[in-house]
Amino acid sequence: MVFTMKRCNKCNVEILEEISVCPLCQHGLETISDAKHKKMYPKIEFDNQKFVLLLRIFIFISIILVLGLVIINAATYNGLWWSLICVGVISYFWVTVRYSIQNNTNYAAKILVQTIGGMGLCLLTDVVMGYQGWSINYVIPAIILVGYFAILMLMIVNFMSWQSYILFQFTLVIFSMILMGLHFLNIITKPILSYVTAGITLAIFIGTIVFGDKKAKTELIRRFHI
Repeated sequence: MVFTMKRCNKCNVEILEEISVCPLCQHGLETISDAKHKKMYPKIEFDNQKFVLLLRIFIFISIILVLGLVIINAATYNGLWWSLICVGVISYFWVTVRYSIQNNTNYAAKILVQTIGGMGLCLLTDVVMGYQGWSINYVIPAIILVGYFAILMLMIVNFMSWQSYILFQFTLVIFSMILMGLHFLNIITKPILSYVTAGITLAIFIGTIVFGDKKAKTELIRRFHI
């Protein structure tokens, strides 16, 4: 049933009911036309062109900044390409911004992208600074663990659709297994944190599959087409 918006000029109220008199003062009601009614809700539009222009300006500034830093680094080179770290930081910033403003990207995907970006940035910094191994031995396992617990928090908060995060769980488990493989290749020399990360992520993932039962299995079948 469609009701017509009416107005009481005496009480200055609007009523959405099929009545002819105001229930407050018993005064006659005036029917509000569609034209008047539409004016009550001003159309607010997002100026996409200005936003795109502003975004392009900042991208242009970032490119100029990167080129300037590389040129300065090359002109004053003393054995350290510190400009690569700056390039990595700026790239990580733009990746974060891009995924932050995308409303159609879920939070787990954003966490995964930032986790991968953070690992890459730490490794790049370590390599540029002469590679001491702190990135692969300590920081990257810690980043994986933090990202994993962040996804677990999302699963708890969105309990009704927790199974939709299994793929992101599985991805971080794979990363933690790669760390163990790097230890066997003698690339990781301090494996304690890597083993802790692998153990925690794998144990929780197995628990998710076991206790998730049908929902977890259905999600894995849907994701991997098995």
